[in-house]
Amino acid sequence: MNALTREYFQQWMETYGRASAENDPQASANLFAQDARYYESPFDEPMVGRDAIYEYWSKGAQTLKEKAASFEILAVNGDTGIARWQSKFTVIESGKRLALDCLFVVEFNNDGLCQTFREWWHIQENLVA
Repeated sequence: MNALTREYFQQWMETYGRASAENDPQASANLFAQDARYYESPFDEPMVGRDAIYEYWSKGAQTLKEKAASFEILAVNGDTGIARWQSKFTVIESGKRLALDCLFVVEFNNDGLCQTFREWWHIQENLVA
């Protein structure tokens, strides 16, 4: 991939959202390079590699239900896309309804796969369904 386009990033984010909504950890993992780095928090060490990302998504997918999400592309420059991600879901174990408001910074490799994924998020608890 010469340079990331807004259209490609839009498609990537739509696929990311669909994989999340359908609790499909394999579809999620397939968006990432074999040696990708996934930072769930800027203060934690990244998950490294597609297998680790698959495991992360596999565990998370089984703990949530009633998911809804939307996103907005904020910028595309070079090999990097920035998006705002908003989601709501219910945690199965506690029954709590939560909302996330996130910022994603997604860097792509030449094959169009995510090489580095960074997210920052805030959570709101005790939503009324």
